[in-house]
Amino acid sequence: MTRRRTGTAVAALAAVALLGSACSSGSTVEASPTSIEPTTTSTTAAPTTTAAPAPTWPLTGVPQPAGAAAGVPAVAVKIDNSPDARPHAGLTQADLVYEVRVEGITRFAAVFHSAAADPVGPVRSARSTDIDLLGNLHRPLLVWSGGNPNVTGEVKRAEADGLLVDVSHSVGAPNYWRQSGRVAPHNLFTNVSAIRDGYAPADATPPGPLFAYRTPEAPVNGTEVPGIQVDFGLGVVVQYVWDPARACWARFQSDSQHQGESSAFVDESGTQVCPVNVVVQLAEYVPSSADARSPQALTVGEGPLVVATAGKLINGTWSRPAREAAMAMTSEDGSPIGLTPGVTWVAVPQVGSGVGALAPEVAAPLAGWIR
Repeated sequence: MTRRRTGTAVAALAAVALLGSACSSGSTVEASPTSIEPTTTSTTAAPTTTAAPAPTWPLTGVPQPAGAAAGVPAVAVKIDNSPDARPHAGLTQADLVYEVRVEGITRFAAVFHSAAADPVGPVRSARSTDIDLLGNLHRPLLVWSGGNPNVTGEVKRAEADGLLVDVSHSVGAPNYWRQSGRVAPHNLFTNVSAIRDGYAPADATPPGPLFAYRTPEAPVNGTEVPGIQVDFGLGVVVQYVWDPARACWARFQSDSQHQGESSAFVDESGTQVCPVNVVVQLAEYVPSSADARSPQALTVGEGPLVVATAGKLINGTWSRPAREAAMAMTSEDGSPIGLTPGVTWVAVPQVGSGVGALAPEVAAPLAGWIR
């Protein structure tokens, strides 16, 4: 696929509140025989209004509570996903999580806005992929550690261009620590709250919406499936099993150290990752310009798409004309795809990777291991 930075513009959705009003009228009451003058009374209809929709969190579409600190910037944390990095801390508090290929494994970019994760980690290095991937979050605070000089240079240039705020370990060292009981480099942690409080610039702004969301009554035009599988290659296979009790997709990952029941993907508290939506954005990978040994995902352009939401699977295409733009998602019939309000995980495997519905005989034992 050829990478394209121009093309389909991302559709914008707006909700408009309608204000209804009533008009006044006067009526004359006929005088009684003992009246000296006619008496006039006026009646006015009580005004009626349609309440404006409650504001929603931009990255989840979930209504904001009254007094929510919605003006804060997003914090994007690069999180290790090697077997030695598990269990993670903070992944279940993220609004949005990207999963991309690195050398032989995958790595996460967990984005926090409506909530914070204290602690979060293990924190690992930035990659060339991150610059475009996170470029539509309105200058997020990027939390990371390590990286060769070329990648570090890319992050610094992105900061100079106003795409992000660099809060790497070398910048915010006092807010990072090594957790005992883990082996380096899989033991570096931080607190999202401390990063945001200490490094958000005075002119920081919140992220804008990245997805369209359907209303509760809107139907989902997809195929009902028990689960979905994403094969990232090199032995990294991820399954999401639909959990109707919680209306989310319980995550499992099979690799060299986690098979069977142990493949349930849980955090330090024992809570299983279970996003409301799973978006599979199939993309081309090329050698990174900063390090030819590192794969770089091309997330600006267009390509195939698979969306799992509300227990159904939808095939379509994605399109993103520029790194500052949100990704438009279109089903095979040409209609826009609306997600269910809630947490979304975006998997970015190589175009041509094995992605599809789980067979019932595969999903059934996994469903028995949901925590």
